[in-house]
Amino acid sequence: MSVSQVGPEDFSLSEGGPFYKALESAKLVRHPWKIALISLCITWIPLVIITAANGTLYSGTSMPFLKDAAIQGRLLLAIPLLIMMRLSIDTKVNSVIHYISDALMGPEERQLIVSTAIYRAKRLTYSALTEIIILVIVIIYTISLVQSNTFGELQGGSESWMAASLASNQKLSLAGHWAIFISIPIFQFLFFRWVWRYFVWMLLLFRLSKSRLQLRPTHADKAGGLGIIMFGQRSFNMLFVAAGLVVSGELIVRLMKDQNSFITIRNECIGFIIICVILILLPMLFFMGKLLKTKHEALLDLSKLSATMSAKFEGEWLNEQPIEKRISDSQVDPSMLFDYAGVFDSVQQMRTFPVTIRDVIGLTIPLIIPFVPLLVIHFSVVELLQQILKLLV
Repeated sequence: MSVSQVGPEDFSLSEGGPFYKALESAKLVRHPWKIALISLCITWIPLVIITAANGTLYSGTSMPFLKDAAIQGRLLLAIPLLIMMRLSIDTKVNSVIHYISDALMGPEERQLIVSTAIYRAKRLTYSALTEIIILVIVIIYTISLVQSNTFGELQGGSESWMAASLASNQKLSLAGHWAIFISIPIFQFLFFRWVWRYFVWMLLLFRLSKSRLQLRPTHADKAGGLGIIMFGQRSFNMLFVAAGLVVSGELIVRLMKDQNSFITIRNECIGFIIICVILILLPMLFFMGKLLKTKHEALLDLSKLSATMSAKFEGEWLNEQPIEKRISDSQVDPSMLFDYAGVFDSVQQMRTFPVTIRDVIGLTIPLIIPFVPLLVIHFSVVELLQQILKLLV
């Protein structure tokens, strides 16, 4: 496909690569819920069966399988979310690209920039080499995990469904082998595959930000018409929520072992959420230069217009002529000045960073949800209600 034949309607962040082709061959692309169900059959159900046979499903060891929040967060929540979020991301990303190309670009710019940028983005998402590199990284990490005996350290060196203590050594159980070599690598592959696609999306936004966008200083979103980009950024919030589910699971395990570590864990949660919000908002910085220039030029043009209108208004209205004469001869209606003042005030309120406090709050709340169980574990229901009331009062 040539560059000139590529348009916004041809672009999908989730498409491309060997993994997508395999799903396409299996006719599963249009049924993400089936993919999620198959993933559970591969990653989670075998562990249930194995640990049930070993007697470590819910008891029988210091860390039984169903009580291991870290692995449950990965397999039961994060993997299905990484699979199901494809539809939301594709829909919203395509809407943003269509809007930018149709509403903020002229025909020539649209043909020159959009088609080229999308063509390059498609080459990156369709790259088989990238997915091979991700797979190699996952394999290397898995091998290093086993060789360094990290699976024992993850459980604090105690017996668990994954590894049993034999004398002074840790030995992987059958369930541990399945988790380390199959279940966890599947999560890692899906997660890093989406991380790569988010990076491609940021590159695409960067290239679009360098084009000649026709920004509107009087646009109702007070961001020159770029506020809609947050529509796409909010869809990627699910990627960071998936990461939060994994982090939360690991922190729950730590907190259950040591209740005194809550303050440290709380600070880590806050730091994680802040970093995620920054990463989601980072691409919006690409457009700050254009927004700042648009605002300054609009204020300058409006100021010149104001000087002309004010001079004409004062010449026509602030004189000794009878009021009837001034009304009949006037070309500058007083209401025009009020309308103009509203426009000028609107431009003054234009944001050079196209993000609102509401956007930040909307991103933060879903990122907090995975960490709510930490509060439930550390505080009793009564204590938790008292803490909430203190914040409200």
